[in-house]
Amino acid sequence: MEPRAVDFRTIWLEMLRLARLLPVPLTLYILCTTAAYAVEEWHYGDDFTMVGTLIMLVDGYLVYVLIFLLMAEAGLFAQGKRGGFLAYLVFTVLWGLAIIFGFLLLIVPGLVLMARWMPGVCDVLVRNDGAVQAMKQSWEATSRSTGALMLHAAGVFLLGVAGGAVWAMPASLWGSAPLAFTILANLLAVLASVWLVLLSVASYRLLMAPAAKDAAVQSPA
Repeated sequence: MEPRAVDFRTIWLEMLRLARLLPVPLTLYILCTTAAYAVEEWHYGDDFTMVGTLIMLVDGYLVYVLIFLLMAEAGLFAQGKRGGFLAYLVFTVLWGLAIIFGFLLLIVPGLVLMARWMPGVCDVLVRNDGAVQAMKQSWEATSRSTGALMLHAAGVFLLGVAGGAVWAMPASLWGSAPLAFTILANLLAVLASVWLVLLSVASYRLLMAPAAKDAAVQSPA
């Protein structure tokens, strides 16, 4: 079957539509996760701690919950959920390692890998074909929309970079970042995570979901 093609605006409108389906959980995630990271960094600095590790693990699970809830609210489990957390975990580990390796190769390859495997993180929750097969199907499904997806992936990347810069600059000047800078830095990082969650579900619905071709993208009021 011929891969579908979507543009930047269509993806953006779908992301906004999805965000409006789940405003309270998304807002709570942003506020609570930002506060948790900011307090941990303010109290312990940049030292490795068990508290920080626990926050990262909980954050990772909450991202899974957000993806699951968004897919459920969007009706993407109409044929039944067959994949589970383990398949999702394997996919995200492989995807994350590939993105990191791609960023080490002058950033652009990382954006390509982020874009091409983006909807696969949702596909692995619907099918029982495994993480590797989901990556293959995602790669094929995004072949005609790589440019638009890469622009969104660049936005996620730049938000993350901005968060790092907001924290690093005052830390290099004063030895530690003031609390306001720490909060802002973590807020930007969490917003990048939310953008990626919405982007993953939107790209899956538009490019891989069985009913996506029959669904019209609704423009926000």
